[in-house]
Amino acid sequence: MTMDRKKLLPKTRPTPRRPFSPAFRNSAGRQRLLDLCAVLLFLLLLPYVCSLFFGKGESGHETVPVFEEDGKFMVACESSAGVSRIPLEVYVEGALAASIPAGCEEETLKAQAVILRTMCMKAYEDRASVEETTISAREIGQDYLDLREREALWGSSAVDNQAKISQAVSETKGMYLTWEGKLIEPAYFWLSAGKTRTGREVLGEGYDYLVSVDCEHDIEAEGYTLRTTIKKNEFWTALGVGETEKITLTRDSAGYVLWVDAEGIHMSGEKFRSLFSLNSSCFTISEEQGLVVLESRGVGHGLGFCQFEANRRAVQGEDFLALLKDFFYGVEIQKTE
Repeated sequence: MTMDRKKLLPKTRPTPRRPFSPAFRNSAGRQRLLDLCAVLLFLLLLPYVCSLFFGKGESGHETVPVFEEDGKFMVACESSAGVSRIPLEVYVEGALAASIPAGCEEETLKAQAVILRTMCMKAYEDRASVEETTISAREIGQDYLDLREREALWGSSAVDNQAKISQAVSETKGMYLTWEGKLIEPAYFWLSAGKTRTGREVLGEGYDYLVSVDCEHDIEAEGYTLRTTIKKNEFWTALGVGETEKITLTRDSAGYVLWVDAEGIHMSGEKFRSLFSLNSSCFTISEEQGLVVLESRGVGHGLGFCQFEANRRAVQGEDFLALLKDFFYGVEIQKTE
């Protein structure tokens, strides 16, 4: 039994309880794949946004929507200044600042920029109306930070970080991801529990590009483990049932909980994660001195591009094209004309 993709895959990176080092500060879509994996309430960052345009992919591939720079198609972005309509590449800069720490390697930032651009194009392709020229935040589910918000986030590093972000977007301008000639739904997250998840196990058919990738060094990251304790009566009250003797956890091959079952309960691992503000759905449940102990590993839903592992590989010399192909099996990197 697979999960409803519409309730999975927010590319948002949830905020962990413990802070990461400055080089890996946590922050990191898509409304239509919202929730199984995103941390709603305590773990979700900000509502997310973007917009797209029409064009052609490379020869031999299906025509897909791309973004023109003439301003015909715009992104409706919500920021501290209100709602504004901006071109795609301007949006990608702000979305990049919101979705990944600027302290990451330049190649990691480039890969993330391609992912964000692909998200926009896919959202535009999937929308009901092809005549509407502006796409909203609700349709994308990806945060955007304007210049003022970036300065507040980065402080004294704002000038250097903005230069890195701008360069990453400029050097990947127009690039997007396809699989078998079609735009993909490029999930991303911050930190795995040891390896990424398989799309087929979680979402079903049509996600063969989401394969399991080894990320064994993720266990070395700050914030890898989160331990939470809760009184037994509060635990069962939160679940909305009376105390029972047995809880069954159904896991996928990467160790993430797909389903939580008990008497009167059948909920997804991601819903359970959200309910108890866990960093991921790779968790265990135990009892200790009359308390329920919940321990999670990793940060995020575990599908697609693992930013922490990608950055480690970038440090070792991999470029953004290699990083994207590491985490999205069989994809092609296309570029708009």
